[in-house]
Amino acid sequence: MDDHDGPGHVTVLTAPDPRKATYEAEVRMPYGTDVIIPEGPAKGFVIGVAITGGPRGA
Repeated sequence: MDDHDGPGHVTVLTAPDPRKATYEAEVRMPYGTDVIIPEGPAKGFVIGVAITGGPRGA
């Protein structure tokens, strides 16, 4: 989560590739938009307005 990126953004990195030490996919959404963790131990966890609050003034 980044409060200093415009109105605030949540970035979820997925599809890790240990051989390359990178993530092959990501989802980046502004605060106030629900982001659902798509895989792994936190699968289905929602990062939404209850966690981030609404968009920040840009």
